[in-house]
Amino acid sequence: MSLPELPAKASRSELRKAMLRLRLEMHRQELRHETLVMLQPLRQAQYLGSHWREELSKSNAPLWVAGGALLLATLGVRRGNWRRWLRIALIAFPLLRRNPPRETKAP
Repeated sequence: MSLPELPAKASRSELRKAMLRLRLEMHRQELRHETLVMLQPLRQAQYLGSHWREELSKSNAPLWVAGGALLLATLGVRRGNWRRWLRIALIAFPLLRRNPPRETKAP
């Protein structure tokens, strides 16, 4: 916002109004800046989610996820729960492979 044009002999009330307008504009800009700072982690999370899905579709990552789940099932789980982890890995593999990344609009 540009500075308001004041006549050479402005009255006290005109000066007060101009000062109030400047204060309100400064407060609005402070609020806008603080909002951008607070929303930065959310924007980063959105970017990370879209970037992760994009990279996932280009690589063998679903295969690695299924293999990792199988490895966890064989090494980390006792007393027959490995079948459940294996089932989860076998279900996750086609689901991860099937979903294409969403199109993001470039600003």
